[in-house]
Amino acid sequence: MDRNPASASGSVRRAVDDWLDTYRSCERLADAWDEGFASGPAGVAHEDAPVYGGASAKQPRAEHLWKAVLAGARSLNETGMFYALGGGLAVNLHGQRRATTDVDFFILGHQDGLREVRAALAQRDIRPHRFEKPSFMPPDALFWWEPYQFGLPDAPPVNVDLLVAPHEFMAFLHATGVESHLEGVRLRVLGAEGLIVLKLQAFRDKDRWDVKEVLKRNPKLDRALLMSWVAKFKLEERLSQMERELAAEGPRRG
Repeated sequence: MDRNPASASGSVRRAVDDWLDTYRSCERLADAWDEGFASGPAGVAHEDAPVYGGASAKQPRAEHLWKAVLAGARSLNETGMFYALGGGLAVNLHGQRRATTDVDFFILGHQDGLREVRAALAQRDIRPHRFEKPSFMPPDALFWWEPYQFGLPDAPPVNVDLLVAPHEFMAFLHATGVESHLEGVRLRVLGAEGLIVLKLQAFRDKDRWDVKEVLKRNPKLDRALLMSWVAKFKLEERLSQMERELAAEGPRRG
């Protein structure tokens, strides 16, 4: 992935479109479900809309997700914070099409130094989550997690999560990020190497799938840099497992 802002913006724009288009497809299916068009046998409607890629009729609309991204990025740019945007946008940029319902910002800093960030977010209608409280986030309390919501009148709020840490791993996530400019806003998105390490740490079913897709689509990874962080977190066997599975699946995958 080219990290030059001018040439990377087109790739990020396509990733945004893929993310939101996939999400809109989920919206349409969930709406059809609610309206009775996607019912079970003999016309018996299901009680709850299905969840496909995280989207349902009760989730935020795609355009609100994008507004939350821009509002969060503007706030972080304004306060001079070093950050990288993760979540569905990063997965769509480096791996595969994925619809997700929230926005994740990885921030290089300390949780006690976010006063200006919180004020800037509040000015753009991103305020502390009504129910969830800040806490350390596993594995091994790697990040301080602050949950927020982007509120809009008469619409479900968008969850905006700040993952904050002052250590060198967060500096690595920022330094390897892909810089772009969209709609007049500077956006920095997680790089492929950082996304792989995060996915190897989480290692849920969807994370394992994502790791293989990122490896498949990014043959020019900085392998030495990736392996240094894989080794630091003792993730070598997980990465080897993913590479073995990818090789066994062969060219038919996709």
